[in-house]
Amino acid sequence: MKVVLEEKRKENEGVYSLVFQTEEPVSWQAGQYMVLNIPHANPDDRGETRHFTISSAPFQKKPMITTHYLAEEGSSFKRALFAKKQGDTVEVLRIDGEFTLNKEYKKLAFIAGGIGITPYHAMLLELAKEKDDRDVILIYSNKDKNHIAFKDTLERLEKEYNSLKLVNIFSPRRADTNLIKEVVPDMVERAFYLSGPIRLVKAVEEVLQQLNISRDHIRKDYFPRVDE
Repeated sequence: MKVVLEEKRKENEGVYSLVFQTEEPVSWQAGQYMVLNIPHANPDDRGETRHFTISSAPFQKKPMITTHYLAEEGSSFKRALFAKKQGDTVEVLRIDGEFTLNKEYKKLAFIAGGIGITPYHAMLLELAKEKDDRDVILIYSNKDKNHIAFKDTLERLEKEYNSLKLVNIFSPRRADTNLIKEVVPDMVERAFYLSGPIRLVKAVEEVLQQLNISRDHIRKDYFPRVDE
């Protein structure tokens, strides 16, 4: 499947969103990813394909990806992707992924680190659109407030979607045992979704296990290094 780059916009320092048009209607579930293939000269050892979470909600119809990009540190793939101009085509090999909302979970706790916010951006937009009243706590970890992606959208959703509680934390604060107990006092009633750099995901998973959260109530998605 071919998609056409419609827009490239800066979300914050080093984070960009790319919005694509599709030639035919495309469906996906919030939280899924798409696999892009971009042939380019001198690809690195990861080749010419990458997985990107779709950060737009299904009702928006246009798949969007949001990713880090620093030109001086970017991989060969990222440089090829960001060399694309409005109107250029990109090949999508497939849309897939199981990091999606389970209707059986009535109370949710989303924990994101940095660019790991992308699946939650899609999920929260979809929940608000569907007027789904499930109780959601979002803990979003960043270096500082300048690194918050989708800041305006998240704050708007917290106001409009009465079931959402947004908690931003900044370095050196972490989603440790004390914070989870403080922010999620009803933790045993919630399903936890973890998304971000693999070190953060593993660290939070260990915290949840120490708090006796069932493995069945923990879902994980992690992102590679910024330069990949």
